[in-house]
Amino acid sequence: MTQSTFSPVVSTLVALVLSAHSASAQDTPPPQVANPSDVQTKSVGFTPPPGAGVDDDSFCQSHWFAFGKCRERSGAGPEILFGVDLGVSAMNEHGPFGFHNGVGSVTNAAPAWGARVGVELFPWLALEAHYLGMYNSAQAQVSPTGNAGFLTSGGEAVVRLTVPLPFVHPYIFGGVGYFDVALVGASGSELHSSSQADIPMGFGFDVPLAYHLSVGAEATYHYQIHESFSSITTNGIDGGDLSTFNVVFRARL
Repeated sequence: MTQSTFSPVVSTLVALVLSAHSASAQDTPPPQVANPSDVQTKSVGFTPPPGAGVDDDSFCQSHWFAFGKCRERSGAGPEILFGVDLGVSAMNEHGPFGFHNGVGSVTNAAPAWGARVGVELFPWLALEAHYLGMYNSAQAQVSPTGNAGFLTSGGEAVVRLTVPLPFVHPYIFGGVGYFDVALVGASGSELHSSSQADIPMGFGFDVPLAYHLSVGAEATYHYQIHESFSSITTNGIDGGDLSTFNVVFRARL
């Protein structure tokens, strides 16, 4: 084969190979790339930004400790809540800050604790049932033979009205309840136990931490009805109420 004949043959073969390769590339479908939002959503601890193409509310519901935009709930319906309280208590008379009046003048401020369960019907309306406990020691002038104090247990049902502002939710509440205030410790005190109905009223604020969790502070005046803490009425210590100042942790389902 001469060189003049070989060159056209080589050119023809090269053209055929290039045409076959081009046709094969056109028939092969492009590789599938995973949806970036799906990959991000499966990442541990990732909080998808708004408009990322995923159900943001479902993501927040399934991640108890999802922060950022998951701090606020959608408020789409009734929500069950549970909570615990921890703080201080004091006995008083003639108002929530009359700590040196009535039985408050012969007792000391002390720890308070509690638990609660309820339902938030709307972002602004909730019903709660509270258990409260506290212990207030008696001063020496009314307990000459040793340590004595009031151990209080009570239950209350309250209606809470909340202003659902962003980040901080202030609220007020009121209701009815019943308290058992038992004198415990040394005998010989002029104080005695008393059980009676009460009217709780107060205010507080709630700060969302995550979709399911929040923390807040609460001040409550527990007005006691027909209480009697001493049989000696001339010194004024037979009457009294209670005030509590608590930190409240809430979890919502």
